[in-house]
Amino acid sequence: MIIRKLDNGVTCSIRERNDLNSVTVSVWIRAGAAYEDDRTRGIAHFLEHMMFNGTENHPPGYIDREVEFLGGEINAATSYDFTYYYINLPYEHGKRAVELLSELVLHPLFTEEMVEKEKPIVLEEIARSKDNPQEVFIETFMEKLYREAPYRYPILGFEETVSVFTSEDVKGFYEKFYTPDRITVSIAGRVNTEAMFQLVEEKFGTFERNSKVDEPEVEEAITSAGKFEVKHPAVAVPNLIFGWRLPPCSREDVYFEILDSLLSSGRSSILYQRLRETGIAYAAYSNYQNLLFGSNFFIAVITDRLKESEKAVREVVEEVVSISEEEFEFAKAKLLKGEIFGRESGEAEADAIGYALTVMRDPDYYRKFFEDLKKANFKTFRERISFLLEEPLIGVLRPVF
Repeated sequence: MIIRKLDNGVTCSIRERNDLNSVTVSVWIRAGAAYEDDRTRGIAHFLEHMMFNGTENHPPGYIDREVEFLGGEINAATSYDFTYYYINLPYEHGKRAVELLSELVLHPLFTEEMVEKEKPIVLEEIARSKDNPQEVFIETFMEKLYREAPYRYPILGFEETVSVFTSEDVKGFYEKFYTPDRITVSIAGRVNTEAMFQLVEEKFGTFERNSKVDEPEVEEAITSAGKFEVKHPAVAVPNLIFGWRLPPCSREDVYFEILDSLLSSGRSSILYQRLRETGIAYAAYSNYQNLLFGSNFFIAVITDRLKESEKAVREVVEEVVSISEEEFEFAKAKLLKGEIFGRESGEAEADAIGYALTVMRDPDYYRKFFEDLKKANFKTFRERISFLLEEPLIGVLRPVF
């Protein structure tokens, strides 16, 4: 992996992979739902939609059609801390991927006509999310878990905010956050590194845009313990969730990833053995969500035996905080193998590198993951997972009837 900072502040990373016959070009922006205010909830995601509605040099649909004609795919995603756009193409079209993404990201058109065209599409997406009980449940969980951090608001925003967006709102968010110092071009696949750097410099290295961004405040890693309930007509089987608030993402994330591996990676995992194999639950899993202004860890269970499952999860937590060093090393080994397998994909590498450089602003978050994992020691692990001894936030999702 070679990283260069262009003169205007754009970061470019290239991971040359001659074992692949494809190339992934992705453009990452340090701007997501966490950077919105009460008036603009949902605008980061809305902007992502707008970027595909034509550019200064191409009509709507042109870039999508060309990518498909060349045998590839184009897409984008908005999260809390970032937004990214990517193109996957056969390696011989790698340069064209850079050209098309630079056009998409740097030369969009924000006409009032296109804003009004996009509103019903996004509003329908919001409506569909309300029809999905799991989405409603997780959104409620985030709202209850965080008291100050912006993660307590849904990424899609609200009907009342999205419905009144104007082209000036969209353009304002774009110009404030899509600045060179917040952009990373991450490329992985079979490419000529120097030739690609030159092209990225040509396409991304000349635009200038400055703005002052006040980063959101970090929320203290103290869990707001309590219980909440969500009822939804589409629920077939009740769900349980146990959540804890954690410090912001960092190189220490490796310890929470080991915990996740220990709890829910494969049939040998503790949650599978204690809840799934015993028939107490239909499914049980954990998840570490690494976020800039306060991360979280949760355990989720799908079960119609709620009391037994809550008791079982509490017993699992007690078991985990007192596991043996041998079990710790086994979880590390599983995580290591999984990461090695995951990095076989050029798209996965481009994503992981883009995240490390854009969100973490630390290439070693990706580059030294294996080193950090191997150095992770049992004593520190026990200290890092002591949050499990705190009373969690517990949520129940159940049918209306």
